[in-house]
Amino acid sequence: MPGMVMFRRRWSVGSDDLVLPALFLFLIHCVWLVVLSVVLFGLPYSSDQSCSATLVDHGRGYLGILVSCLICESAIMWLSMRGSILYTQPREAVQYVIYIRLVILLVEFVYAVVGIAWLVQHYQPCSDVTAKNLALGIVACNWLVILSVCITLTCTFDPTGRTFVKLKATRRRQRNLTTYTLRHRLEEGQASSWSRRLKFFMCCTRAQDTQSDAYSEVASLFAEFFRDLDIVPSDIIAGLVLLRQRQRSKRSSILDQANNDILAFLSGIPVTRNTRYLDLKNSSEMNMYKDVCYYMLFALAAYGWPMYLMRKPGCGLCRLASSCPCTSVSGSRLSQSVTVEEDNCCGCNVLAIRRHFLDRDLKQVHIVYTSCHDAVYETPFFVAVDHAKKKVVISIRGTLSPKDALTDLTGDSERLPVEEQQGSWLGHKGMVYSAEYIKKKLEQEMILSQAFGRDLSKGTMHYELVIVGHSLGAGTAAILSFLLRPQYPTLHCYSYSPPGGLLSEDAMEYSKEFVTAVVLGKDLVPRLGLSQLEGFRRHLLEVLQKSNKPKWRIIAGGTKCIPKSELPVEDDDPQSQPAAPPSSRLWLHPSDLSIALSASTPLYPPGRIIHVVHNHPPETCCGQEEPTYSALWGDNKAFNEVIISPAMLNEHMPHMVMKGLNKVCIICVCTWI
Repeated sequence: MPGMVMFRRRWSVGSDDLVLPALFLFLIHCVWLVVLSVVLFGLPYSSDQSCSATLVDHGRGYLGILVSCLICESAIMWLSMRGSILYTQPREAVQYVIYIRLVILLVEFVYAVVGIAWLVQHYQPCSDVTAKNLALGIVACNWLVILSVCITLTCTFDPTGRTFVKLKATRRRQRNLTTYTLRHRLEEGQASSWSRRLKFFMCCTRAQDTQSDAYSEVASLFAEFFRDLDIVPSDIIAGLVLLRQRQRSKRSSILDQANNDILAFLSGIPVTRNTRYLDLKNSSEMNMYKDVCYYMLFALAAYGWPMYLMRKPGCGLCRLASSCPCTSVSGSRLSQSVTVEEDNCCGCNVLAIRRHFLDRDLKQVHIVYTSCHDAVYETPFFVAVDHAKKKVVISIRGTLSPKDALTDLTGDSERLPVEEQQGSWLGHKGMVYSAEYIKKKLEQEMILSQAFGRDLSKGTMHYELVIVGHSLGAGTAAILSFLLRPQYPTLHCYSYSPPGGLLSEDAMEYSKEFVTAVVLGKDLVPRLGLSQLEGFRRHLLEVLQKSNKPKWRIIAGGTKCIPKSELPVEDDDPQSQPAAPPSSRLWLHPSDLSIALSASTPLYPPGRIIHVVHNHPPETCCGQEEPTYSALWGDNKAFNEVIISPAMLNEHMPHMVMKGLNKVCIICVCTWI
């Protein structure tokens, strides 16, 4: 940090990112130097053949190139390891060494062309095997290095790099009008660059109008988020390592204080005497928790055959194949009794949904409708009738495709389309649109009428409505509950791992009447929203500013390659911290820590939150014991900080959520026994 400036443009790589690339080239050239020296000075060759003599001279010249490369690459490694993330002054000479290395690369390119020309003209007539192998080796080594450098340049190219450098220079000259023009051009260029990246990421999907709008909105969001932020990807990795160390140090220091009410931290959440655990000895609360565990099956089933095969990699494929309409009569009957939209040719999704319940011996669950249609703002879902619970269940799938990711990333605020609302209810824009799509689908196809009229003899007309979902499906389910509650006032929603930036405060408080949310451990998604990202970025820049360690050492410390003592420790006393070099402050823009996104309205996760936390007991001589799980009532506003942890992604997975919920039940039963 910041990005290197070469050829009068900024590149998406820092001067301290060159340790590994230089080491890679250094090792290749070392190996080839040894091999080439042995071939030239240790093996015999036919000196009477002109082709051999020419190639030997060519090889000796290439030895000089290799020595020059090794000197440059060792210098790049040494310089790149100096200083710290922000203290770039010891690395200022890196760019000049790179210029020299690029000149040598041009010479290598000439040698590669000459080598290819020799191979074309003399490979067949020349009988000297040593000369032939020498020529092939030189050409292969040259082109390997050239290809690796070209790939690196392509990956680190910043389309807005030249404008960024001009803007920085203009700021120093205090030209306000020119600065405004360049800033506008930079923002447009960054938005265009992000749009191209998204389209490349979505290259295998067909573009639609709504998808193009999503491209523009998400690209603008990313461009605004990284506006005026002169960092490179490796800075973010180092910042995550530092931020995790800072959070852990802060929690430890709080526990060491004698004058606070915090007893412990469970999954990063402070536990005090006022913390409310679920009273699972109470029959009503236990029944409620059993319902939470039960309806997680529906949220899991909505993922279709990918999740089914992931959970049952051995026998899952055989079970689906045995029920396939192409090979099974029972599978054909099932596909005819269920209305299915846009499933694959074998109907694998609807079969997998059905198998999810049959494997649990839930034969009273009948699938009524399954939509596998997947587009931006149009999320797959299914509707089922549960005769055992006397419920009609709408289950909405979570994120499983790039189109779902676009819906997730459209995180601006949008007014909820509810006529009777108190105040101004706002929600996640992408999920509001998804909920409107599902509501429209339910009304046009009369799906709920079919479900409630499925079996009048069993009283389906009097069943209650339940809406469930996980991740993207959780947020969509919560907002869909707002839309359907006027018609179904007794409905209830179970929202598993919902996004943090979902509902405005007044809408969140109202949703507690009919939404129950579940968060597992340090799950990242319930802590993600535009307002949370603002705080995350600010904290990331703060730890980068305070760090005085080289980036390579920080990242290595995060991967346990070096002791954790090498990482900086958070200290609230500024006098006890080592003074940062004065030039380290010159590289930060004054506005870096004060940039705010346009969406200022904070959004929160929905409903009453059951937070499943776990406590890892200390290691003993017999090894690490299994963590103990417990459930407590969470505060919606407490999920305002991203907790950096290796588990923050894994604990968002639906099968891990189900596993955590079930472990709470198991521990509770064992405690009673």
